[in-house]
Amino acid sequence: MTKILTTRAPDTLAKEIEILAKEEHLDKSSLIRRLLADAVEEKRKTKALTLYKDGKVSIGKAAEIAKISIWEMLNLIGEKGIHIDYGAEELAEDLKPLRRKLGASGK
Repeated sequence: MTKILTTRAPDTLAKEIEILAKEEHLDKSSLIRRLLADAVEEKRKTKALTLYKDGKVSIGKAAEIAKISIWEMLNLIGEKGIHIDYGAEELAEDLKPLRRKLGASGK
């Protein structure tokens, strides 16, 4: 299912979108959808990093918020130079979903 979104953009931004669409051989709507998807993904990652850095969530929860794997989250944290403070408590929290999944499968 799709939903129509409308917005107004300054002439300079509209022109940039037209140029990019031509360069990438896309129609403007396809390019705008791609740009929006990329921006939303980046916003989720930024939010997750901020929450992790502020000590409000574990690495696992940050990965969940960012909609990426724990390994990708660890790489992202490393790329941003954020200190990893990971102890037994965080490990236990991050293993909860795995335990639930294994418990549900009868293992």
